[in-house]
Amino acid sequence: MPFNFKMTKLWQALISGMAVGSIYALIAQGYYITSITTNTLNFGQGDFLMIGALFGLTCYLALGGPSITAFIMAAILATGLLAMMGAALERIAVRPVRHLTSLSWVLSTLSVAVILRNAAQLIWRPEQHPFPSPLGDKAIHIAGAGILPQEILILVVSISVMILLMVFLRRSILGKALLAVAHNSNAAAAMGINVQRMVILAYVLSSVLAALGGVLIAPITFAYAYMGTVVGVKAFAAAILGGLENPLGILVGGLIMGVIEQVAAGINSNLKDGITFALIILILAVKPTGLLGKQ
Repeated sequence: MPFNFKMTKLWQALISGMAVGSIYALIAQGYYITSITTNTLNFGQGDFLMIGALFGLTCYLALGGPSITAFIMAAILATGLLAMMGAALERIAVRPVRHLTSLSWVLSTLSVAVILRNAAQLIWRPEQHPFPSPLGDKAIHIAGAGILPQEILILVVSISVMILLMVFLRRSILGKALLAVAHNSNAAAAMGINVQRMVILAYVLSSVLAALGGVLIAPITFAYAYMGTVVGVKAFAAAILGGLENPLGILVGGLIMGVIEQVAAGINSNLKDGITFALIILILAVKPTGLLGKQ
């Protein structure tokens, strides 16, 4: 009986961890896109997720949610807003300082994150806001473990979007132009590719992924001004764990991190983050470039 109980908890941690981990991987793909094209990262990615969640919630309620239609429309509006914010971030906060010193863009994106957090507290107040799931809150039981319909939606949508992103980058003309800029921006410019537009596109895609992640995860975590801080850090850790320059590795890293986190929570919820990051440090000590990163 005790053994069966432990196996059930492990199964529960596995399916819940994959749902949460897929969000980490989705956000981490945003780090990947800006990293390969500009050698910069948006360290406000978690706060972009937060804005996506809170703005999505506002739209969702205004459209009469909870319903599937209102949820889809809210997601579209949130991704539209964040796409514009991503373009503005690149133009105002990254482009002017990217060539000044090696770390100017770090401070710049972190500053934007703080501004967004403060603005969110003024607009939506500091408290946590419930985001009703369009699929309800009745858990589905699979082999003894319960999973919310929203968690299944998170897993399916996140992995589908990441697969579409990989197909876009490798099969479409626009995606190939983006990768050409990532490989050699001077050669890409000589071939007639507008490098600056590709850089803006990278930030737009990165911000859209953050918005989608915020709308998906808010129904299981609440929406509030500080919700993106930890998620952003964990998504970055997932990217490093899987290999920042490998989108498949990032997916694997996100899923592994989510599962480790849930297993650690089952052992002791107070040590959840400590155990998770300790294991990541151990893994990176053996494979510093990440699990699927290049040597």
